[in-house]
Amino acid sequence: MNEKMVEALKTNVLTLTKPIFIDGKEVKELIYDFESMTARDKLNVGKRIKSDGIPISVEELDTDYHMYLFAGAVVKANPEMDMSDVFRLSAKDIQKGAKLARSFFYVNLEE
Repeated sequence: MNEKMVEALKTNVLTLTKPIFIDGKEVKELIYDFESMTARDKLNVGKRIKSDGIPISVEELDTDYHMYLFAGAVVKANPEMDMSDVFRLSAKDIQKGAKLARSFFYVNLEE
């Protein structure tokens, strides 16, 4: 892996305030990758939130949707994981992830 890629991975890490167990292993941080998400990934996030029975209000302001986008970015970086793994995060940690998603997708869109 080149230095640029290693540095990018370091910046795309959410350190958890409350670790979780995934497949019997304690996880203290999650790598996420918004940059590699495709239009299809974003559509699939929308389908998942709808199938979970959660209506989307205004996409740019919807915290629930931002949580799902973060979960999608975690799965993008960790294909062995499922979104349901991410939804076991503490409320504080998933809120941090939601803020990351909102910032990436919706803040400063006009620039």
